[in-house]
Amino acid sequence: MPQNTRKVHIVCRRCKTHFTGIYCPYCGAEKGAPSALGSRGGLLSGFLRFLLSLIALALILIVAFVALDYSASAAGDRHGAARAILDSARYAIPKGVLDLYAQAKSMFLDRWIAAVSEFFSILLG
Repeated sequence: MPQNTRKVHIVCRRCKTHFTGIYCPYCGAEKGAPSALGSRGGLLSGFLRFLLSLIALALILIVAFVALDYSASAAGDRHGAARAILDSARYAIPKGVLDLYAQAKSMFLDRWIAAVSEFFSILLG
């Protein structure tokens, strides 16, 4: 009895192309599967995702810089490594941004950090 040698054709769900194999030769979808939900939107979606990633990275770096600044200031000269990292970062950051940080630190951050440390000292002790 002869075996069925016909190839099975798949219809791509994305572009409706008939094909055999694993990938659609027209749009590249795997076995004709629809594209993933996050891959639609094209250039604008990718640009917005990239921009949001940059903003998130900037926020993480700002928080790390502030935490390092306050921990190095609290430890005094005993924290030489933190002081060295801060000095290196200060050489890389423009002077205008550092001046803005110094103003924000004196106006807002010092009071906020004092309140948080007082809260934790009461809570812990």
